[in-house]
Amino acid sequence: MAIKFAPRLLLVNLVLVSALCNVLPANAEETNPIAETQFQRIRELEQQILDKDRLIEELRTELNQSQQKNVTNATIEPARLQTETYEEKTSADGLTIQQPDPQSDFSQGQSYTTTFNESGSSLENLSLFLGLNGSKQPQEFGVNAHFGGQFAANVGIPLSDETGIGLQAGTAINYTDNAVQVFERVDGTSGRFQSFTTVGLFQRNDGIIWGAAYDFLFQDYYDEFHLGQWRGKIGTELDDRNEVGLRASIANHGDRGVYRAPAINVTLDPITQGSVYWTRTWDNCAATTFWLGLADGHAEPNLALGDLPATNERFLFGAEIHVPLNDHLALFGQGNFIMPADTGTVDSYLGIVFYPDGGSWTARTRRFSPVLPVANITSFAVDFAR
Repeated sequence: MAIKFAPRLLLVNLVLVSALCNVLPANAEETNPIAETQFQRIRELEQQILDKDRLIEELRTELNQSQQKNVTNATIEPARLQTETYEEKTSADGLTIQQPDPQSDFSQGQSYTTTFNESGSSLENLSLFLGLNGSKQPQEFGVNAHFGGQFAANVGIPLSDETGIGLQAGTAINYTDNAVQVFERVDGTSGRFQSFTTVGLFQRNDGIIWGAAYDFLFQDYYDEFHLGQWRGKIGTELDDRNEVGLRASIANHGDRGVYRAPAINVTLDPITQGSVYWTRTWDNCAATTFWLGLADGHAEPNLALGDLPATNERFLFGAEIHVPLNDHLALFGQGNFIMPADTGTVDSYLGIVFYPDGGSWTARTRRFSPVLPVANITSFAVDFAR
């Protein structure tokens, strides 16, 4: 410290010597009060300078130590805080989730696994859908097709936390306009109203996923019809990203009606169909499903040109997508096609599904989320006979 402040002390001493030379009398034995006062003031200033320099040095040392401590904490705290925040959020929902934040880490291609220890509320497993659809089936008499709107609600209700069995119930409403003018010109039918109802059971347990439900369809078209079918799927998780299995729709009962002009007695029946499927969950939590299978034969009616013989079993294929957009919304759609396209089915829909309680990233894999979507045109194909 003495070496550091030597130049400043030398300057002070020079000033002191100069002052003494100016104020001391020629006779050194005489005493000058003014000189003594100035000398004392210079000593006080010198001491103040030393004290300030010492304080500055102490502050510098303390600042360096504080900066080193902050750097050490900065490398530890962010990761710990981020982990604690996400764990607190998931534990508040009553769930144990071992996965990264879906809005950040999934975009980097990290895998995830999800385990559910407790059943969720009804609101947690509720979904609402709004979208558009297009349809053509054998029941169109060979001269019509449809395009319109679709609304659906589906909910899963826990029945047993121990076994993981749940109840699902849902409804869907379609209102569509004719995409071809023939019906409207012949008998005045300008559109179709459909109401689907699905009630069933499901379970997710040890990598096995199954669901079984009954679908009921009320339809107001060229006449009123009431139809029913059984529907189900069973699959297994190969890993945390891939699921494979079987899906099927089995006709239960049809209904009779009348095509009004000219008056033709007709019968409508669900078409039995079965397929194998593969579901893949991607890095951004989007899920795609593809299926391939067979459907029962169907009629080949045509109001204008007459009927052809019914087909035998036909090849079918289809796909489904679910793409989370944010915590509450996801893009959802299905398509199902029974060959040949001119007499079989060409059915699809696409829209937005809303999860009131949030969690769209894992909404379809929750333990008590419905395994089957509500029945609609893609899962309830209708045959025609007269």
